Order: sequence, then structure tokens, then C-alpha cells
Amino acid sequence: MKLWMLPLLMVGYSDAARILAFFPLATKSHHYVFRPVMAALGNRGHEVVYYTGYPYEGTVPKGIQQVDLSKELPDYHSTINLMDLVYSSIIKDLQTLYGFSFVLTPFILESPKVQKLIHSDEKFDAVLSESYFIQEYISAFIHKFNAVGIDIVSLGDSGWMNELAGLPDNPAYQVDFKSELTQNMNFWQRVYNMYVYAVTTIGGYYYMSEMERFVDQYFNYTGHESRPPFMQLLSNRSLILVNYHNVVGYPVPKPPHRKDVAGVTITPRKPLPKKMQTLMDEAVNGVIYFSLGSNVNVSHPANRKVIDAFMKVFKTLPQNILMKWESATYEGQLPKNVHLEKWYPQQDVLAHKNTVLFITHGGYLSLLEAVHFGVPVIGLPFFGDQAKNFRFAEEAGIGKMLRLAEINYDNVSRMVKEILSNKTYKEEMARRSKIFRDRAVEPLDEAVFWIEHVIKYPDVLKPTATSLSFIQLHLIDVMLFIIAVFLGVVIIAWKSIKVLFRVFNKKTMHKKEKRS
Repeated sequence: MKLWMLPLLMVGYSDAARILAFFPLATKSHHYVFRPVMAALGNRGHEVVYYTGYPYEGTVPKGIQQVDLSKELPDYHSTINLMDLVYSSIIKDLQTLYGFSFVLTPFILESPKVQKLIHSDEKFDAVLSESYFIQEYISAFIHKFNAVGIDIVSLGDSGWMNELAGLPDNPAYQVDFKSELTQNMNFWQRVYNMYVYAVTTIGGYYYMSEMERFVDQYFNYTGHESRPPFMQLLSNRSLILVNYHNVVGYPVPKPPHRKDVAGVTITPRKPLPKKMQTLMDEAVNGVIYFSLGSNVNVSHPANRKVIDAFMKVFKTLPQNILMKWESATYEGQLPKNVHLEKWYPQQDVLAHKNTVLFITHGGYLSLLEAVHFGVPVIGLPFFGDQAKNFRFAEEAGIGKMLRLAEINYDNVSRMVKEILSNKTYKEEMARRSKIFRDRAVEPLDEAVFWIEHVIKYPDVLKPTATSLSFIQLHLIDVMLFIIAVFLGVVIIAWKSIKVLFRVFNKKTMHKKEKRS
């Protein structure tokens, strides 16, 4: 943090605020974004009431009162098959995501703990949520508690979030997280991107009728009759904190109440376990770290073909390989240089000077961490934003992408050797790491500052665009008026020409009759 920013950060919200943090989904990687912000608020003296479907396993940080919803909700993995998203269409992606939400939302809102909250007399100064990710019904809490609305968005390239924030995407160069494109598009890619934009926008508005039904059905608290129209309530946000940075993506236009805070998940370094520390210190040829995140079970028998291809390649390499492996056993002969663990302290592994390559599923948090620590990457995308993230990584020259259907010994061997032997990947990663770390303010400090700022001055950042209807925001009424005027002019002109033509014909005929 720069010294000149200290006075800015010291001028925080002087009184402790009471904040409702409502994050009911058990999406682990998303909570990794929320929790540092909540812990920092707690350390500043604020009271955070955390409703969650993914509770802390150990000690709950200071200032956070946890309300565990996990035992009242169905198993997350039983309601959505992540593999259905691997090669699905944009329309199917929306159907699957909102279908999952519509299955889970009644369980959340019928929970006795949530119903008690809805009908309580509690007071909150702000509502912190991820409502712009298939949980738009949470907006009703803002009206219920007459509180400041603050959203945290885990994915930066979200067309639907931009729509609700009052600055819709321009599909000529902006890409949604579901779109496997870069900003450098040819004509046909722009056609496809326009299609993705249209489906995302139309689909978002289409599914809001169901979200509004949930609000009408479950949020029948005293005074709910004064609740504004749902779409107006949905755009009522004083602040949107986005897990995004243009060095791990592209520079894009932003509304004033959007603040990018990618890096809030980067934690202070901790010592590695002794055995792991020794293994990495003694790896004279370097270490390759292999992890496909929290949602993909690498050790599942269905993934055996993929794992076998990598194991055959790893066996030929001089590097040590640290592989996240969920099962307690490994069927077959494990290469001597491969080490399996159910869990690795990922940031501490990436921070080690001997880590030379990170093989990942391509989630944005993992890509951010790789950039922060300057480690080149190979991506094996499964779903969501992962393929788009690695289209960017390839274009930026910091890594390569390998499709699941393309995984075999030859392709894996070629790609691993390319990254390890070509110094340009490491050099570009090091350059981007310097840019990513070069901040006027640490991202966590910035997130806390803006939260305290909008609690004190709720609407100071919010643009007028958030209060406009879809028709007004997209100037549909203006365009229809211009089209109507243009058509009116054309019709009048056409009729005038026809009248003039008839008059001219009559005069011509009259002259001919006189001559005859």
C-alpha cells in the first residue's frame, strides 16, 4: 500500500455498521472471494451476519456471526451435473444455471432460519450479496431492511451484471464469461458474440419473472406492499465489487459504482508443511503443480483416461509433480516423481521459487493466483468461464489450453515441453505479475473503503442508468420514434410524389387534347 493512501483509508466509516451477508449457495470458490472482505470488515469493528450454505470449518473470524444453512439445503452436487456444462450451448448454460437456482431457492427461502430473518425486526445498514449470479431474489432484503445494496461478483466478464449496472456490453469487443472468445474478433466471431449477448440479455430478463415470483411468495414481511417493481429493486445497488483486473482480462468501460478488487483472495504467505517444503526446496529441476479446483474430482474413475495420459508424460519429466488427488489410494503404479495429496496450500505452492508450471482447470481465481506469483499455466477447461480465461491466456502468451477431447500422450507431452522450454511464457507472466501487484491501494483495503463509503453516502456513486427501464436504457423508444418518423416522411413523400405524378399526367393529357 502506498503511504499517500493512508489518510484516505483512515477516513473510514466512523461508526460500526451492521451488515447482512447473505450467501446461501455452497459454491466454494465464490466464498473464497467473499470471506476476506467480510473478515476485513469484522476487523474494522463492523458486525457481519453471515448466512451461508458453505460454513467455516474452523474458527469463525472476529466480527462475523455465522448462520449455517448447509444442513437445511439439498446436496449441491445432486442438483446440478457440472459435466453437463462442458460442451453445452449458451442457451443450455442459462437453462442449467437458472434451473439449478430454481430447484434450490425454495429450500433456501423456506428454511426456518431464513423465514425468521424475513419476518424479523432486525436492523441492518447494508446487505452484502451475490444476487447478480442466479440469486436475484436476494434484492428483496434491501427493501425489507431499508439497507444499502452491495453486490460482490466473482466473475468480471458478466454481461448480465453489466446490464443491471446500467452499462450494457458492447458485443463489438466485450465478451461474456460464457463466450469462448477474445476481444480481437473477426466478423463471424462478432456475429456469434452478438448472439451470446442477445441470449444472455433476453434470457436474463425472461428468468426474472420466476425470480419475482419467489419474492412475491416468500417475502411477505410487514410493509412488503410498498416494495418497488422487481426490476427497479434489482438494479438498486450503491456498490458492485467485482473480482476482476484488466491485466488478467481486458480493459472495459465501467459504471462509477463498480469497483474492481481482484486480489482480495491473495493471503499472506505461510510456511509449507515440512515434508512439502523439503520436497520443493530440493527440486533442482523445478516443480509442476496439478490441481483442477474444488468442483472436479480428479481421482474419479471417469477421469482415468485423462489422468493416464498425464501420468505417462510426468514419468518422463525431471520435475517433481504435486497433484491434488481426492482419493486415499491410486490404482496402478504411481511414477516416482508424482506426489499425491487431497489438499495443497495452493498459493504457498505457487509462491515457491521452484514452481515452474501450474496445470489447472482454468477458474479465474486460479488464473489470478498464477499471474500474481508469475507461474505459466496449462488449462484444461470444463465449464463456465474457464475456456474464455484460457483463450485470453493463449493470446496473452502466458499459457496454453488443452481441450478434454484432445488429451492424449502426444498432445500433453508437446504442450508441457513447450511451456517449460520457451522462456517467453515465464517472462510474460513475470511482466504481468509486476503490473498486477502495482497498486495504489491493496484490493482488500479498497473493497472495505468503498463499502464504508457507500454505507455513509448510499447513492453517491449510483448512476441514473440503474433506474431506467430496459426500453429506456437501450433507447428502444427513441429508435422506434425515429423509425416511425422516417417511415412517416417516406410515406408522405411517396404519396406526394404520386399526387404530383397524377397532376403532371393530367396536365400532359390536357395539353395533348388541346393540340388535337
